Amino acid sequence: MKYILGVFMSVILSTLAVNAQVELGECDEPQEKNEKAEAQINKALKAINTKNLKMANIYVANALKFQEDNVHAFYLAGEIALREGVLFKTEASWTKVLEICPNYKADLYFFLGIIYLENGKRDLAEEYLTLFLTKGDRERGYDKDAKEALKEIKLKKDQFSNPVPFDPHPILQISTPADEYLAIISPDTELCFFTRRQMKKDKYAGPAGSTRMVEEFTMATKTGNAYSVGDALDSPFNESFNEGGASITANNKELFFTVCQVDAKGYQNCDIYYCKKEYGFWGDIVPLGANINKPESWESQPSISANGDVLVFTSNRPGGQGGLDLWKTNRLPNGEWEDPENLGPVINTRKNEKSPFLHSDSQTLYFASDGHPTIGGYDIYFSKFDDDSKTWAEPINIGYPINTKADEIGLFVSLDGKMAYFNSNNLKGKGGWDLYSFELYKDARPERVALLKGALVDENNEVVKDAKLEVKNLKTKEVTQVEVDQETGEFATVVKLKEEENIILKVDKKGTAFTSKFVAADDDNGNGVVAADLEVSPIEVGKEYRLNDIRFASNSAELNEHAKQIIDEFVLFLSDNPTVKVDIQGHTDDIGNDDDNLTLSKNRAKVVYEYIVATGISSSRLTHHGYGEQKPISSNNTDAGKANNRRTVFVITAK
Repeated sequence: MKYILGVFMSVILSTLAVNAQVELGECDEPQEKNEKAEAQINKALKAINTKNLKMANIYVANALKFQEDNVHAFYLAGEIALREGVLFKTEASWTKVLEICPNYKADLYFFLGIIYLENGKRDLAEEYLTLFLTKGDRERGYDKDAKEALKEIKLKKDQFSNPVPFDPHPILQISTPADEYLAIISPDTELCFFTRRQMKKDKYAGPAGSTRMVEEFTMATKTGNAYSVGDALDSPFNESFNEGGASITANNKELFFTVCQVDAKGYQNCDIYYCKKEYGFWGDIVPLGANINKPESWESQPSISANGDVLVFTSNRPGGQGGLDLWKTNRLPNGEWEDPENLGPVINTRKNEKSPFLHSDSQTLYFASDGHPTIGGYDIYFSKFDDDSKTWAEPINIGYPINTKADEIGLFVSLDGKMAYFNSNNLKGKGGWDLYSFELYKDARPERVALLKGALVDENNEVVKDAKLEVKNLKTKEVTQVEVDQETGEFATVVKLKEEENIILKVDKKGTAFTSKFVAADDDNGNGVVAADLEVSPIEVGKEYRLNDIRFASNSAELNEHAKQIIDEFVLFLSDNPTVKVDIQGHTDDIGNDDDNLTLSKNRAKVVYEYIVATGISSSRLTHHGYGEQKPISSNNTDAGKANNRRTVFVITAK
């Protein structure tokens, strides 16, 4: 239902309130009196106020017979038509009133503006609503509605005149002749969860068993650039509950979703549930705390932040702005969730906001609303959280033709922000509800992020336990701890790539050598996922350790700023291990002249050595050598092998 229709209905309810009495207006220049017409007008007034609309119509018709331009008769004709729901007659009658007497009643400009807008006459609606706001004798209780309606008019004009790019395509395999909806794709794009509705035979019913319509919580996996068709999830899903509308953390191990059940009183209550993957299997399905799920309200459509510390959801619980609102809760260090807080009047309206998607940047929120001015029905909006002011920005309509006169809900956006996804049954897909994707225009994209994903293993590929893993912002020096799965050594964390704020991921474990992964803010990380496997090895004399991500320009031995930042972190390792001595070594692949490669590798090792000494590390702890292409660690027959051979390493000479 359009925003303005809701406004008009509220106006009707106000007009038809039990104690509302119809009162006539006045003209600046009163009409010539006609006693017979006036008598009929008085009778009509009494009939309307006693809800006898049939007789009121007769009296109004009589008044117009006695005086064909009687302004009061036209006004009352509009009032009667309003109560009867015949809006075209109300429009005609009150338009006539203002032609005869422009200042009869200021509020008629508001009512007519709303009716014109409802009937698609946007220019007239804008004119009349604007005039209404200039009237000193207007009912100021309508001001907010008039301003919101004008916003909607302007929105439609702007959006239809400036369409945004939109070229949707169905996601193959996942989209089938069955219905697929309530979809979400994991931040690393490896998994897609959705609900599939189709006719299906009970697998235990035998060859003659009948089919029935079923809804199944389903997961598809990605191989290469394509998804599988998807299979219904096994236990504990699709058993006791009806699950759907999922959201998953960046490590693909914590799943949040909606479960709706009918209680003993017949009320269908929806709550948010949670499931965690351990030892390769999904554990029990459990509801979130009683401070989130309420028996008397509806909690659903969860959206979990990539790192699992913030949850946004939809609820009609008391204390909101009205209707369905968006709420947020933070996870405490002990794993419990704080009492939810309403996202406030900037995001939420007196009507409905739902289908939130909190992007992996944790500060761009996409949601559906019929309370903000819309093109029609529910529109998709987005807003960005300002870290400095701790407030949400005024939501922006994502634009036409992404938004249409129909309802748009359930949009979500890829990790790199380049692609958006939504479910629809209004496009030519595979059949029914399907999952679609389209390239999202730049102004609607989230902030740049990278998903650092990998595992901590030793040189024998065994899981490393009890190691601390931290992400450091090399500009702000802010350090964040990263959770590592103690069973598998796996980790996944999302970091923001703000301009000129490079990131380094490094291991902190006593007795182990320096190992890190550098991510530059200006790097193009493809889909945003950065492979960050780190080998954690003990400090051993004679062993080679790579200084990851130090890159030189072709045929150059000059250190760039990125390389210097990596070496700065290596210097901290040397400072923390004052007895360690190292030999800095440079190596190349086999492209080019052998002697040139040898010279180049020596110069590169030397410049790293000189930079470290300049930081204050004693030269007595350092040596440097270049070996050119003499010591390959991989075959030079492949690009990957050559890349491995082009390396800067340090070898422990004393510990």
